[in-house]
Amino acid sequence: MGAFVRRTGAILLSLACCFPLVAFATEDNAETSLTDTVASPSVYVIAPSGDTSYESDNQLSVKVEGAHVERIALELRLADQTLRFESAGSALEHTFTLNAPQTQGATLVVRGYAEAADQREATYAEQRVTVLSPKAELIERMIALAYANSRDSRYMFAPAETDYDIGVCKNFVMRLFDTYSKEYRMLAYPDLPLHMPKNNSKKACAPYDYGIEWKPETAEDGSPFEIAAQFKYNDSLTEKENEDLARKLIEQMKKGDFFQIVGYYGGGNGPHSMYIIRDYQPDTGMVHWTDSNMRGTRVNGARWGYLQYNADADIAWWVKVFNMKKRGATLYRLRDDLYKY
Repeated sequence: MGAFVRRTGAILLSLACCFPLVAFATEDNAETSLTDTVASPSVYVIAPSGDTSYESDNQLSVKVEGAHVERIALELRLADQTLRFESAGSALEHTFTLNAPQTQGATLVVRGYAEAADQREATYAEQRVTVLSPKAELIERMIALAYANSRDSRYMFAPAETDYDIGVCKNFVMRLFDTYSKEYRMLAYPDLPLHMPKNNSKKACAPYDYGIEWKPETAEDGSPFEIAAQFKYNDSLTEKENEDLARKLIEQMKKGDFFQIVGYYGGGNGPHSMYIIRDYQPDTGMVHWTDSNMRGTRVNGARWGYLQYNADADIAWWVKVFNMKKRGATLYRLRDDLYKY
């Protein structure tokens, strides 16, 4: 290419940048206007929030706001049915009323529709929100309370000398449950308020040490807890056989379980109560929990305990804690039939 041609090309390109190009409409190239385009729709679910359950035993309130939408459609996908509701406009408030108390979670699907300009097809924005089961909601609320307590000076380092002190381990886990228990009931026993059993007596625990388990109450007594697993050192087995059984208990831990032990855990030698905040992690072998007074010290001769949130230790450490004569552990789990009361 000659120098003249290169200079001419550069001049033409420069002129193209300075002056707008004019597009001429033809049969195959019709002019378009910005007013012909449809703005993309969007929806935002205000309620439910995704970390809550139903408002009551059989109601769920939904609040949605949208932009560039002409109608909003809801689908509440339950375990046994799907409920639907639709309304014109860019905002919606609706309460689903169900025919029975709900114990399982659900999925809320929200779609905000914007009709296309030619009315032949519709585009929509979609958002999905999880509705927690009442049991799952209660677990999340207890974990959140434990975290809040761990940042509260009243509980971070608290008296743990007498049975009534707030720093005592069993008082801590009972507080997590008692704070919210009045808002829930068991479907099988709807007339019974819920409560957490106290520790079994020293006499009833024998020949094992005090603290190995709670009082043996059932749902008929108002206790929504069931024993998910239990280990009691068996003198007729070898130490390795006992170790395998202790390990099997820990491997069954789930988020929301209450863990009652009697053993030697460094900061103490005896009974201890704690709350599991994650499923046992087999890939790392780690247990995560929250508790009070596993670690502590004495102030003017009285015991004071520290509150731990997201404490962790591996399974090998935990096995050594209670795999010894007269010692053991019990894993308590909430029943699945809880509902909002």
